[in-house]
Amino acid sequence: MENAKKSFDVIIIGGGPAGIATALTLSSQGISNCIVEAAIEPTRKLGEAIPPNAKPLLKKLGMQHLVEEKKHIAYYGNKSCWGNDQLEQKEFIKEIHGHGYLLDRLYFEKQLRKRIQQSETHCLFGYKLKKVISTDKGVSACIENNIESKILTAKYIVDATGRKATVSKQLGGFKQKIDNQFAIVFKASLTIPISHQIIVEATKNGWWYMAPQQTNELSLMFFTEQTMLPDKNNQIDFLQKELERTLHISKYTASAQINFEDLKIMPAGTSKIDKPFGKNWIAVGDAAFTFDPISSYGITSALASGYYAGHALTSALANKEDAMLAYNYVVDSAFQIYIEKLKMQYATETRWEGSTFWKAKQMETMMNIA
Repeated sequence: MENAKKSFDVIIIGGGPAGIATALTLSSQGISNCIVEAAIEPTRKLGEAIPPNAKPLLKKLGMQHLVEEKKHIAYYGNKSCWGNDQLEQKEFIKEIHGHGYLLDRLYFEKQLRKRIQQSETHCLFGYKLKKVISTDKGVSACIENNIESKILTAKYIVDATGRKATVSKQLGGFKQKIDNQFAIVFKASLTIPISHQIIVEATKNGWWYMAPQQTNELSLMFFTEQTMLPDKNNQIDFLQKELERTLHISKYTASAQINFEDLKIMPAGTSKIDKPFGKNWIAVGDAAFTFDPISSYGITSALASGYYAGHALTSALANKEDAMLAYNYVVDSAFQIYIEKLKMQYATETRWEGSTFWKAKQMETMMNIA
């Protein structure tokens, strides 16, 4: 819902999965909140996979029915070429929660937008954050669109702005980069239908991620070190050569029409905020921690952090002193588990020990994370 109200218990900056999960949790606890999102309409974000162990969380958030719609596909595992030349099936068959979900990501974002609009959360879409001011009484957020400016006040503000961590940085948070991995993202149109399954393949200079979409479209991503990225004039030639290095993905793309027109290059490595909360703010999703896509932590972690942040804020508003510390413990513990799994994942690939990418990965993932 949207109205002229300008004072809330909590303001949430960012309307992605983490921000929406926070808002839904707060609303379920009777906490007044407002979500501010720059995009007027939902946009498709990267990441399609929700693993089976996310199902209990989806139920807690009241989202289980969203992923069970026909637009989304049952997800039984990945095919992976990692550590050897074989394309191996990695299935969830032993998972107590059964299958996961391979999302139609744009449709999922539209579902989330509709869900939040039907809740008690106040929604301001099309507004950008200009400035945050922290005071003894709470926070003031100056937001604007093409027509007007507004000043919202609240006791707490949530940073759900993604990797930029816009709110946290304004209020004293510091984001530590663990590695310099980047993704080159582009699409291809299929002429021959293939099974809807994610394929991951390691190569000498990085690794590939391929995910079929509903409309005979392939999402393709190549992950490599920032220092290995080509300049703008050589991007297409670079990607074509890297595709030729693949043993398996190239078989799928050989008969596809590759579209380099919407090619994007973006950070895709691990980062960690020094502390995911402050005097009157808390960070969720990618604003707090960003995960290597090889982990499949992205969407699930965003939703989980929003859920736990919502409960932490509810407790903090009830003057429970350790509420934020409990949130910090939960998300930091999850991050440490992730780091250990990431180390093991990259340690299993030893075919190109002399390559720049794999040497960098071995060094980066062996760092001690404070």
